Amino acid sequence: MAWKTAFLGYSGKNEELINDLNTDFLFDPSGEFRYSNVGPIIAGMVVENVTGKRWKDEMKDYIFTPLKMENTSANVSDYELKDIRPSLTVSKNRGIIEKGFYKEDITMHAAGGIISTVNDLSKWLSANIREDNILLNKYSWSELHASTTPQDRNYFTYQRTGYSLGWDIAEYQKERILTRFGNLAGISFHISFMPEKKIGVIAFSNDNRAYLLPHLMADYAYNLINALPADSIFKSEKTKLAKSFEIENEISYPNDSQFLRVSNSNDNILGTYQNTENWPTISIDKKDNYYIFNWGILNGKIYKNEESGYFSNLGVLIRDFKIKNDTLLTGSLIYKKAKK
Repeated sequence: MAWKTAFLGYSGKNEELINDLNTDFLFDPSGEFRYSNVGPIIAGMVVENVTGKRWKDEMKDYIFTPLKMENTSANVSDYELKDIRPSLTVSKNRGIIEKGFYKEDITMHAAGGIISTVNDLSKWLSANIREDNILLNKYSWSELHASTTPQDRNYFTYQRTGYSLGWDIAEYQKERILTRFGNLAGISFHISFMPEKKIGVIAFSNDNRAYLLPHLMADYAYNLINALPADSIFKSEKTKLAKSFEIENEISYPNDSQFLRVSNSNDNILGTYQNTENWPTISIDKKDNYYIFNWGILNGKIYKNEESGYFSNLGVLIRDFKIKNDTLLTGSLIYKKAKK
């Protein structure tokens, strides 16, 4: 379900998610906290049920407008695509492999559906740090920033101890820090603040290889402000970035000489494929001398892989699939070619 809402877009109603929750879920007997995009999506459904308005409209009315976040919206259609910083997929050998923005209004969901600027986000961050009464009263801010469930996880340099309403509660350099991270394709985002110090940082990168860079930049800023040996700490932490960067940099991506070329024998894969479980339609078209794999709002050239199947780079993910006797298989999903 998170896949459909985050990447592909789908025309299903909330009833589909409710049915999945009731009939198709895995129970974790450990009782440990595990983040899921489905949580905020359910919260958005609750908002719509209670208020009768979309969560996007409620965000605008109760957060964006009061804080004068004039360049922030939950709708891609409010922007010119050229004004949105694109995601970059980059490799050492070939430079930029993919460049694009892989969201549309239909995939702007409550767990990752806001476009903003650093300046606008600083207004939201400042409101959290000051705990002013523009949005909430003092008691409500305390509730928002308090842990609702414990966790014991380490991410980069942050030891997470709890989770509040949207914030990971963690410790960095013996200071309590509330963080919210996210990524999509090559975009990596960091927003955090230290409540006792009343300081916060926003940082981002749009290079897939540098997904840890925003966290490294934030750490350096905190250490400078807190009068810690920022340069030596940076040098130590940078090794983690260097290692992850090198791994991403060495990934081999297909080049245009490897795509599936148009031919009479290959034309039998053309058509529209439908799934009986409400997954978005897949269609295969041809353009110039190659084929295009379209899945929901995503699309990419089709390549032949070594296992007698195909794959397509869809920007946010690379998807393998096979086609046999008008049946398309991708992962555990089964699609049938629609009759003309």
